Amino acid sequence: MQVVYLGRSSRHTNPPPQVEGDVIELLTNNWDDYGFKTSFPVTCRLNGEVVELPGLRLLVAEAHTSSTALDKIRDEGWDGVFPIPDADYVSVPGEITFYEQIEGALGIEAAIEVAKVLRDASYLVHVADDADAKALVNSEGFRNSLQRERASMQAFIDGWRVFERQAIAVLDLGFQFENVFGNATTLKLKFQPRTRLPHDVNVLIGPNGYGKSQLLHQMVQDWISPSDEDERGFVEKPNLSQLVVVSYSPFERFPVDLAGRKLQDKAAYRYFGLRGCTTPSDTSKRSRITLSHDYPKRNAAQSLVQCLADDRRLRSIRDWSRKVATMERVLRTAMAFDYAAVEVGPRKRKESFYHETALVDPLAIDIGDGEDRRRYIPITPDRVEELDDERLSAALEMASGVIFFLDGQPIELSSGQRLFAYIVINILGAIRRNSVILVDEPELFLHPTLEIQFVDMLKTILSRFNSKALLATHSVVTVREIPSDCVHVFEKTEDDVLLKHPPFQTFGGDFQRISSYVFGDKAVSKPFESWIREQLEELGSAEALIAELGDEINEELIVQIKATERGQW
Repeated sequence: MQVVYLGRSSRHTNPPPQVEGDVIELLTNNWDDYGFKTSFPVTCRLNGEVVELPGLRLLVAEAHTSSTALDKIRDEGWDGVFPIPDADYVSVPGEITFYEQIEGALGIEAAIEVAKVLRDASYLVHVADDADAKALVNSEGFRNSLQRERASMQAFIDGWRVFERQAIAVLDLGFQFENVFGNATTLKLKFQPRTRLPHDVNVLIGPNGYGKSQLLHQMVQDWISPSDEDERGFVEKPNLSQLVVVSYSPFERFPVDLAGRKLQDKAAYRYFGLRGCTTPSDTSKRSRITLSHDYPKRNAAQSLVQCLADDRRLRSIRDWSRKVATMERVLRTAMAFDYAAVEVGPRKRKESFYHETALVDPLAIDIGDGEDRRRYIPITPDRVEELDDERLSAALEMASGVIFFLDGQPIELSSGQRLFAYIVINILGAIRRNSVILVDEPELFLHPTLEIQFVDMLKTILSRFNSKALLATHSVVTVREIPSDCVHVFEKTEDDVLLKHPPFQTFGGDFQRISSYVFGDKAVSKPFESWIREQLEELGSAEALIAELGDEINEELIVQIKATERGQW
């Protein structure tokens, strides 16, 4: 296939490539990274179909504006077909999916050929061992522009693995943070399994006030505003494409988005919680961050349509895990439904939400009559190719959230089920491959049964998208699902905070043992223990108390009553 530069400018909706056949056309862009302008949106056609690819950054040696350098070469006679003649240059795609989509559509040889003509930095440095590329990789322009954003960093770190057909996985991570005493402590996240036990989820656990949530906040701040001058932060550049935060505490203060930060890749950080930004209005020109129970369902409606869009855009990728199908599979472990749907305006023709080439009959569900009529469009795995995600997004009634149907009727969910469903859909809508999901205290919004299903859900999603998770929790239920070397226990001394692993296996372990080790439960008198002592004093003996309780007593309580009488409890 061809790669070309014809000097055409990018627009909000880019035109198809100007060249026929399989082609990637680079379009000019005026994005400035600390004095370097290297960004090129692309328009692409693969196998006769226009395909949405991530953009890329291309650095030409001794040039601060790459498009100007390319225009000059074209003025000297170059026809715009890559490789660029007599030029030293390297490139990095905006996401690693750039080459995965080409491979899925045209094969690995085509992807390698594109990498060669674009002089992909990851391929040239890690596979071809190209000396000229290594020199450019060490330049100011590469550091400040081509490695400005997180997904581009990951594309450089791991992109070569696509060409070598190697698996891409999140590596173990080290993060140095400031603990509650102001001292530096290093968290060593174990994401690479050393045994058959699952290592895709790590947890932070310990009593309140020990700094678990503080650590997550510092991790987010370092992710969105990295500083080479500060010793705190990730010990090495993480091979991650994205950080996603899930926190439904009304008191948390995570950033809600990347507003105000000069980044092209706004999806490198995503937040889901009870806070969000208001839309600017005539009375208030600025958006404000507000607290509302409506944000989870509004986010979920957008996220379900995003699942549809990602399944269409990335369907050619080898081993792509379909998001809509994953959503249905995961949620059916917690509730029964036939399909999920979103609400659109009742006056919109159902045919308008389907592509003109659709081979299935357009489907819409109408509930109510007259002015009360509401229209829902089901989003199901078998209609991913037919539905038009852009038109759905434009007509979306976000305030309705996601509605689940069973036997043709919307079903009522408990508050826990509803939030669980929204979390699943929000994570799936946001997640890229090689992401890390941060979850702050999931037990605040889930009862124990859903806590277990939440961990199971998280593991399912993570495994399908080569991603990992870090949970800050007080939940022993959650810890029992995690191997001990992935459990990081916060322990306070007089002047510092230590991180330890339990000295026993927590995966499938005993609740009481885990709770006693983490929270020091044995040192705290339980109300029922005080009650036993009072009853023994009143009745005079363990036998009398046991006889008095009769059938209302269980074996564990009998043991504790007898042990308390002997002074052994």
